[in-house]
Amino acid sequence: MHKFSIITPTYNREKYLPRIYDSLCQQDDFDLEWVIVDDGSDDNTKEVVSGFDKKFAIKYEYQENAGKPTAMNRGFQMTNSYISVFLDSDDILCPHVLKTVWEYFDVISGKFKHDCACLTGLSQYENGDIIGKKFPHEYFVSDYIRYTENKSIKGDKCEFFLTNVLKKYSYPVFENEKNIAPGILHIRIALTHQTLYVNKVFQEKQFLQGGLSTQNYWLMYPRGAALYCNETSVPPFSLKLQIKHSGEYIFYTKMSQKKGIFKEAKNKVIFPLGFISYCLFCLKLFLKKFSLLQRINDKLKGKNNHWKKFTSE
Repeated sequence: MHKFSIITPTYNREKYLPRIYDSLCQQDDFDLEWVIVDDGSDDNTKEVVSGFDKKFAIKYEYQENAGKPTAMNRGFQMTNSYISVFLDSDDILCPHVLKTVWEYFDVISGKFKHDCACLTGLSQYENGDIIGKKFPHEYFVSDYIRYTENKSIKGDKCEFFLTNVLKKYSYPVFENEKNIAPGILHIRIALTHQTLYVNKVFQEKQFLQGGLSTQNYWLMYPRGAALYCNETSVPPFSLKLQIKHSGEYIFYTKMSQKKGIFKEAKNKVIFPLGFISYCLFCLKLFLKKFSLLQRINDKLKGKNNHWKKFTSE
């Protein structure tokens, strides 16, 4: 069994995989496995992976294009380690991070310190700026719902999970929906496990144009969005988030043309307030769309006025 599994789902990213490989080579301990799940790439991903020197174990698996959740689930089952971390194909680990993470792990108990199932640190951009907010505490034990969500700590973070815990869960998969909010896994784990939060930078992230992180998967994949909002409309989420998510659950369920909205709602007590939130949410989207159309119209008017001025001279 390895100390670490690095799970990377990838699709047509042959150009960026060497960056991950180089970042793994900058670690102090090579007792790791890099699990790569190729989600139907038609570039030279397989050849690129085959060309890497085997300084550490590399597992490569190809599947027909089925989406990131399916690729992630497959990666979970391929792991054989104490600790696992997700690393998208356009992200890298910071140098010496695995040594730091291992210092928080108790080999005897098989858990992170304080019986935690997850260790969460910060992520940064290429220029070194922290993504989103730092944690309010330098070192704190809580869970993803009560700490990250209820305290509204924004921005991508880097989570290291106990592999044996991670394998008990899987991302929901919906037909014709190839992505889902990654937080769905975090909230399910948070219901029964705690996380150790530290204000240390663990990874560097890029947000490439056309990547899943730059897509509005809430609107593109409404069934997954509805599931997420439904599961986050109950305690221990704050009352404010329960109402907000209840309204969004109604919106995305209607968007996916699914029946039985009230029947399947997990929080029926808050549902009337959720409906008010839904109406406000629709109004917000309408005004946002109207504002966008207005800006486009203003630009077109500006160009027409410029053209008229030009032709009259």
